[in-house]
Amino acid sequence: MSEWLFTSDLHGQGALYEQLVALVAAHRPAALLLGGDLAPHGTGVEGVRRQRLFLQGFFVEFARRLREASPGLELLVLLGNDDWSVNQDVLEAHDGTLWRMLHGRVVEVDGVGVAGLSWVPITPFGMKDWERWEDAADEDPPRLDGWRSHVGGVEPMRFDPARRSPTIAGALEELAAQAGPETLYVLHSPPRDTRCDQIGARVHVGSRAIRTFVERCQPPLVLSGHIHESPRVSGAWRDTIGRTVVVNPGQFGTVRLCGVWFDPHRIAETLRHTVFG
Repeated sequence: MSEWLFTSDLHGQGALYEQLVALVAAHRPAALLLGGDLAPHGTGVEGVRRQRLFLQGFFVEFARRLREASPGLELLVLLGNDDWSVNQDVLEAHDGTLWRMLHGRVVEVDGVGVAGLSWVPITPFGMKDWERWEDAADEDPPRLDGWRSHVGGVEPMRFDPARRSPTIAGALEELAAQAGPETLYVLHSPPRDTRCDQIGARVHVGSRAIRTFVERCQPPLVLSGHIHESPRVSGAWRDTIGRTVVVNPGQFGTVRLCGVWFDPHRIAETLRHTVFG
């Protein structure tokens, strides 16, 4: 059995990264997939600089240690909405050597296609680099103003309700055009109205565009994160939409890593959580 490991939302926490190195060394998965929010949270110009230093230093060294622990490992990475996008060039510099980038792309690992997308619906948070309108239909986001990063810093921005584009739906269509029917998807946002997208108030805040896409295309697996508390709130870290298995392992704010193991050729039967039995 060829196992893969998926986790998300590590937010620069060294203890969680150390557990990943130990798990890879002990179990030798064929692939490790990181679903976004890699770097420590940081706002403003100082936050951009802090994340850049983390990616250039800690994250590069982490990837090298993984290679030492398991030379055949495929590391697939995606930024999340808490990662400033201006620093993506740091990841691009090592694409194809230390890791493979997933956002807006389809890569193949052991004959299995994996597609990725960082976009999330508009949030109440100020970092807006990876936020988009859903699908050009009416919506009422909690916060339209915020900041986007650029070379040299950040600048204020505001989403214009009169111009609901570009959209997550459009990005999904572009991604699907590259993918086959059995492609697995790593999407930072979970789909709406599942057991994987609930915040503490028991409100569903996942992406309706992703939900529509999954209902129509029915990929075998969607791996997501973004909403850390959802498994605790809903009582489940997985759900189904038709034949599609949807996963959000969560991260619970402790030193114990939340992730999922699975065989990409036998998904439903082999999925298991690192914390929940």
